[in-house]
Amino acid sequence: MRIAMQGTDTAKTVDYIAAWFWKGAKYIKESKAKYAFVTTNSVSQGEQVAMLWKPIFELGLEIFFAHTSFKWSNNAKHNAAVTVAIIGVQNIDNLDKRLFVESSHTERKVKSINPYLMEGDAIIITKTNKPIAKTPNIYFGNQPIDGGGFSLTEEEYNNLLSAGDRALKHIKKYVGSNEFINDIKRYCLWINDEPIDDLISNSFIKNRLDFIKRERLKSSRKDTIALAVIPNQFAYISYKPTDAIIIPSVSSERREYIPMGYVDKDTIISNLAYAIYDAEKWLFALLTSKMHNLWVRTVGGSLETRIRYSATLCYNTFPFPKLTANQKEVLESLAQNVLNIRDENFDMTLGEMYNPESMPEELRDAHRQLDLAVERIYRPEPFSSDEERLEHLFKLYAKMTKK
Repeated sequence: MRIAMQGTDTAKTVDYIAAWFWKGAKYIKESKAKYAFVTTNSVSQGEQVAMLWKPIFELGLEIFFAHTSFKWSNNAKHNAAVTVAIIGVQNIDNLDKRLFVESSHTERKVKSINPYLMEGDAIIITKTNKPIAKTPNIYFGNQPIDGGGFSLTEEEYNNLLSAGDRALKHIKKYVGSNEFINDIKRYCLWINDEPIDDLISNSFIKNRLDFIKRERLKSSRKDTIALAVIPNQFAYISYKPTDAIIIPSVSSERREYIPMGYVDKDTIISNLAYAIYDAEKWLFALLTSKMHNLWVRTVGGSLETRIRYSATLCYNTFPFPKLTANQKEVLESLAQNVLNIRDENFDMTLGEMYNPESMPEELRDAHRQLDLAVERIYRPEPFSSDEERLEHLFKLYAKMTKK
């Protein structure tokens, strides 16, 4: 890959198919030749877009036809279906391009095709550490690096509860993507900056801290070994003592909406989810809207076929609209309605609620009402398709970042 991707600095981070795109690009540069590949759709998602397509476009090339993502399988025994796209590349010309859209089974003649396989200029969404809009910061969840020493199952927690153990005051709820979506009860020791000498008189805490210290000393990483002297602390801490929006880092692609929500101040969000602390309901409304979910599916990466959320690529790059006080009030009311309906369906997990087959109709309707309100903020006239929604968002992104 290092040889194949010569001329770029992406050899270690792109898929193998990217090497063929890059070799093809160099081969046809400044000629009338064209090339096309059936490719894994990863080349039009996530960080790989900037890594692959930026250098290709800089050679004076463009996408002249594309077929958006579709499931592909063959007649081989035990073959696994993969998601692929078809992309053709040529030197830039002024002729119309051809875009085959799988979702609508249509062919469109367009002026240009962007690397996300949509109509539009060659805009590339690049990750950023700060939001491009004036929204609260998003944080990576708290990372333990502990060999499981901080974590408690529901049974372990209940045993401490039954025994009236003094360690209970140092235990909080512990939630990542899986726990939040599937309502799995999990807990963690949360000692943080309290002096160790005041804690080791408790046998449960002492045993856990000794275990964490041993696990960290086993590591080959110097930074992890250095953490062994503070076994009472998580390796990375973003926690703030407020309610927070939790966004799962991974979610099923079958769900129309990523099941995000709120946790209270006594809950620690793990490194398998993202946190926005002290966030108002209008922000939750925008994040759970169809507009944001489409953005995530388009510019974010994927884990196998599942949706992978990214703070730097999905949240920080999202072109949030400017809101008036009245618009915030409307969104907060609609967001609360979604949350209330979830509470009414307390016998279902969020995973079940957002499963297309079992989603309660009243929850679906609440999301539709919220979606319409959000879209009216972006523009007065309704959108006719997801492609139109995304084209609007890309133009707004370009304006906000002056690309």
